[in-house]
Formats: sequence, structure tokens, C-alpha cells
Amino acid sequence: MSENVVKPAVSLRLKSLADLVRLLVTWSRERGVHIFHFEKDGKHVYGALIGSFPGYYELRGLPLFMYIVDDKPPKGNFIRYVGHQEEKTEFVDAVEVDPKATFVPIIHLASPPVFVGEI
Repeated sequence: MSENVVKPAVSLRLKSLADLVRLLVTWSRERGVHIFHFEKDGKHVYGALIGSFPGYYELRGLPLFMYIVDDKPPKGNFIRYVGHQEEKTEFVDAVEVDPKATFVPIIHLASPPVFVGEI
């Protein structure tokens, strides 16, 4: 087998969109984040590819695809997340000025990417 073949990431299904966004918001402090959206088998998949465990043994990192599956498409192009006092996650069409909120863009894909394994 060639070393240039893209192997799928380790897929971890999360319980809710709020869990996925909460995870990404904590990662966003170090780097920009986004959510991929695509359809698979009539369902809507929302997910993000992240690298975890740098130097994971000798594999030099473990790529993780964190995702959820929903029956509905997104109702906007961003997810607005507020974690102050009461946690709130909602779809919005645009980014607004709100110092309490974090906005995560949704990137719509035409098909599932090659790095997505069995989900």
C-alpha cells in the first residue's frame, strides 16, 4: 500500500450540536475553527476535523473527525454560541458584533470528504 493514500480519521459521534460547538469553541482559542456540513444517506452530517494527541506514540498525531448526524439542514451559515450564564446555540445567517458570542462558520460540502471514515 502506498504511503500517499489518505487514511480516514478516527470518527467520534457526539451527542448534540451544542457538544460539537462547545468543543470547537475551546479549540478556537488557539486556531480558527469551522464546521463541515454534508449529506450522507439522507441525513445531515455536521463535523470538524481536528488533530489531537501530538506525537501520538510514533504516528505524529491522531486525526479526529468529531461529528453529529441530524435530520435537518442548517438554518444559517454560522452557528452562534453563547456560554455565559446560560448556554445557547443557534443558527444565524451572518456574524454580528456581540462580545459574548462566538460564531462558527458552516462550510457546505458537495460530498463527504475522503478523510471521513465510517459514520
